[in-house]
Amino acid sequence: MGHILQRVFRYPGDKVCDAFHVKAEDDRMMIRTLVNMLVWNLVVVLTVVSLY
Repeated sequence: MGHILQRVFRYPGDKVCDAFHVKAEDDRMMIRTLVNMLVWNLVVVLTVVSLY
C-alpha cells in the first residue's frame, strides 16, 4: 500500500521529468520536489476553498 501511495504522490513530478527527458537522479529529485509541492499544494488549497 505504501508503494502505491508513493507512486501516486510522485506521479506529477515524474511525468514532468519524463517530458523534459531528465535522466540524472539528482536533477529529477529537484524537479520532482518542486512540481509535486506546487501540484499537491494547489490540490489542498482548492479542496479547502471548495469546502467553505
